[in-house]
Amino acid sequence: MAMHAVFAMSLPAVASALGAHDAVRADANATKTRSGSCDCMSFAEVYYTEKAWCGRANELYFLSKNGFSASYAATEPITGLPHKVCADMFKNFDQKACLNIDLYPFPEDEKSGKQWCYVSNDCAELNGGGYATNREGFAQSSWHNLQTASFQQWKICDPTEANTEAMMAKTVPEVVNIGKANDVPLSRLMRLAYPAVNISWGDAKFLWDAVNEEYAANRTITEMVDAVPSISGWGGDIERAHARLREIAKSEQGTVLDSPGHGDNFHVVQGRAAYAVTRIPLGNMAYLGGHFAKEYVVTCLVGCAEPEDRDAVDLETM
Repeated sequence: MAMHAVFAMSLPAVASALGAHDAVRADANATKTRSGSCDCMSFAEVYYTEKAWCGRANELYFLSKNGFSASYAATEPITGLPHKVCADMFKNFDQKACLNIDLYPFPEDEKSGKQWCYVSNDCAELNGGGYATNREGFAQSSWHNLQTASFQQWKICDPTEANTEAMMAKTVPEVVNIGKANDVPLSRLMRLAYPAVNISWGDAKFLWDAVNEEYAANRTITEMVDAVPSISGWGGDIERAHARLREIAKSEQGTVLDSPGHGDNFHVVQGRAAYAVTRIPLGNMAYLGGHFAKEYVVTCLVGCAEPEDRDAVDLETM
């Protein structure tokens, strides 16, 4: 009887009913597509589920920007620094967070200071992002004889966007704790979390010592910095460096002070705090034992305090 009733409906009425049903379904799909589709995905999960392969997006941008094609970056087996970046850092980083596109932003380019993460292929707001290339290393649609598939999208992060966990917005102790929880090298994570300047701790130490001498509980960091007289008569380069350092201190933005040769030992400043990132004497033991987060330590130098590390691994007797 119901079937007869359907056939008894006029064509306009059927079309109207079907249109209403499609509209409801489209709205539901649109809601599903929009809901959380631009939230960052866990790097480790993306690789584990083979939605993308490390090196096919921005993981090795520090190489591809110098002419090493990202389409072929990190083809197996990878060794040296690319291996350390992919296998030790990104593949262990089970965090839905944004990291720097460029591990070594020297000299600066259009990607310097920008962070990224993988997002659902439903995301429509990539902010200048794109797609990772496929497992063979070719961009999709470039070669007709390869299996076509939509590989994972990535976006450039906007730290002010809701549900965006930007690593650059975190304190140094927070970054350290995340690094330990994910068992990733703290040296690499610091460089991927914070912007960097080509100014060494040797040029900055005087200023941070002086700022901390001006410390008072009722003073802001800006007031402490302004209480330190600007240097003069030291030459243009050091005066420009100190002017930049004063801005960094006032901003309270965690910032890497680079080391000569962009080495793994460097310093990080945030507000009036300064930290040293150093490889431990038994770094090889930590690395070969798979304790990546133990290979480097982040030590407070001035303006900060750290809790006792009760979970330290005894590398002497392990």
